[in-house]
Amino acid sequence: MTARRRPRAVLAALGAVVVAALAGCASIPTSGEVQDGGADVPRTGEIGFIAAGPNVDDTPDEIVRGFLSATQAGPTTAQPFNVAREFLTSGASQAWEPYSRVLVLDGYPTLSMDDLETDAATATVRARVTVVASVDERGVYTEEPRPSPSELTFELGRSGGQWRITGLDDGLLFSTAVFSQAYHLTRLYYPTPDLRQLVPDVRWFPRTTWRTNAVQEILAGPPEWLAGSVVSVVPEGTALAIEAVTVADDGTVAVNLTEQVDDASSDDLALFSAQLEATLVTGQGEGRTVTIADRSGPLAVPEAAGLTLPRTEGDALALVDGQLRRVEGRELVPAQEGLSLAGLDPTALATGPAHEPVVVRDGADRVVRLDPDGTQDTLLQGTDLLAPSVDRYGAVWSGVRGGSLQVVVASGQAYPVTAAWLEDVTVTSVRVSPEGSRVALVTTGPDGTAVRVAGILRDAAGVPTGLSDPVPVGASVQGVTLAQWQDEATLALLGQDPGGERTVFLAGVGGLAGTGGGLSRSVPGVTAPTWVTAAVGSTSMLALDAESVLHLRQSSALWPAVASDVALVAFPG
Repeated sequence: MTARRRPRAVLAALGAVVVAALAGCASIPTSGEVQDGGADVPRTGEIGFIAAGPNVDDTPDEIVRGFLSATQAGPTTAQPFNVAREFLTSGASQAWEPYSRVLVLDGYPTLSMDDLETDAATATVRARVTVVASVDERGVYTEEPRPSPSELTFELGRSGGQWRITGLDDGLLFSTAVFSQAYHLTRLYYPTPDLRQLVPDVRWFPRTTWRTNAVQEILAGPPEWLAGSVVSVVPEGTALAIEAVTVADDGTVAVNLTEQVDDASSDDLALFSAQLEATLVTGQGEGRTVTIADRSGPLAVPEAAGLTLPRTEGDALALVDGQLRRVEGRELVPAQEGLSLAGLDPTALATGPAHEPVVVRDGADRVVRLDPDGTQDTLLQGTDLLAPSVDRYGAVWSGVRGGSLQVVVASGQAYPVTAAWLEDVTVTSVRVSPEGSRVALVTTGPDGTAVRVAGILRDAAGVPTGLSDPVPVGASVQGVTLAQWQDEATLALLGQDPGGERTVFLAGVGGLAGTGGGLSRSVPGVTAPTWVTAAVGSTSMLALDAESVLHLRQSSALWPAVASDVALVAFPG
């Protein structure tokens, strides 16, 4: 008797039901202040998929389609890929490494195969896909500059009279609609060298194992691009004593480690605990705590003092009718007294934490610090200087467009910041992150315009000396002229939409949270923006349009006007 065939669309249908159920739980408010309609719907629990095994007498293309559907359940189930492996021969199952890479797709695979003879013993099925991003075995997410067509091949043979896959490529395929449900965006945190702040490194891990994966990666040390900008405090050789990080019913996250952890000083153990708390608990619900144990039991961990997440300190400054103003919500109020713009032609504005210091670019060839006593100090001179950025140490970043980056420290001494990869490109925009360990650069070169984030290398005195090899950000955003930090691992970019119009985009350093499969996305609401600035930690974002009107982002598409005749605006940073 022939078994009844189960529909291969079961996962797609389930996904639609899940989305509809979530949407139904989000009520529409009828009163109160305007809220951001672009926020994600909070999850009340992990989302799982139900996988179906092969049917009797499935054809080769049905076997491949069933296999691809069953793989969607792997990252969300306690027995990953058990059902998916039913579509493979024993040899193929042993050779296949599902987590070696993930291809994030625009849409779903299109299958095709040649005509099949009735008594054929082998078959080939091809899956045509359009790749928009990929994730490697360590959870590192890379966005493609443009959708990339690709073809994967599945070899099949008969096993016990039934078609099974005998050869296939390693990895998984997920559409953008499913990827962010199957994989968890995880921020790994590492302390800055001065042990005052934590620096995020975004990874994507399977939902059922993300905490285990996160601890394993922290124990392995920071990624290469951040290795010289953050510190690792766990003793070398420390590993998980059991291959799992467990969560008890009371919310306690238990991290059981090998005996090497006993070599950590009390201060380092406190810092390591703070890393784990930020990585495993922050944003994951109330009441969770982390315990660290060795083979003999829980360790007594002192509290780490002073570690904070990156955050912009202070209100934005705006230049209105030749006067500096502070932007407080939707109000512009007088700025610090004594700052004089006399004789200057301000074309760019920057300020440090708590508005110390305040600097402007005078025309195109001078960067000037404005002192509270009314004096003006020239920090840099050169042809076509970059709009300045100020880090948390009070150092001012700029440089000649087409030349080297320059940093002027608080004493007034200027230093070049070099990197081999900068030699073939021209920097057009520079912005230092709030904690001072990373810098976002927009560059132009032989391959066009690119946005890159690099780690900042500093000497023992904290003076920037160089940059690490960078990671690409927002590769799909075209024509970028400006990058600003909008969140601790998110950039606001000024780029072009497909029609060539200037638009604000959000791009994640390691992928963007939300329902778009980690991809960069546009933020509509401002017509022809000429400048954008943002505050990390508060979601505040301001934009100037071509008519010198200042807009404040209130929701994903609502940017009410705050003031007119605004020439410049900048949050600290």
